[in-house]
Amino acid sequence: MPNTRTEPGFALLVRTDGRFRLLDWPENDNQHLKILYAACDCTHIDAVTVTEALTLWVDDEGMLNGAEFNAPATRLYALHRPPHQPYFGQALFTGGTDPQGNTLGLTADEAAHLLQMLLTLGGGHIPTQRTSD
Repeated sequence: MPNTRTEPGFALLVRTDGRFRLLDWPENDNQHLKILYAACDCTHIDAVTVTEALTLWVDDEGMLNGAEFNAPATRLYALHRPPHQPYFGQALFTGGTDPQGNTLGLTADEAAHLLQMLLTLGGGHIPTQRTSD
């Protein structure tokens, strides 16, 4: 089932070193797993409900396979509720789910707010301007 939002959705990738990237989150549900696995660079993904409107996706085996601790993602989670564990590896934040259980993207406002929180924490790394060589 398609999601019920009419505006484009986004996902926020938060790397272990604090670098981040805003990704497009397509309405087409059958592309979501491909995006999740590629962004989190893993083969076993886990969804962690942060709030009803925010989901954190992480490598389900990150703690076991030697992935680096993701302090920025863990801190973002902690701004919403006490963390029950640390998170390892790349992390992707999306919206909640629609009534059919499909994962929604973040709205532009939600993505901007999450980025603001990340940068306020000092956990985000603002990339330098790209130049063509």
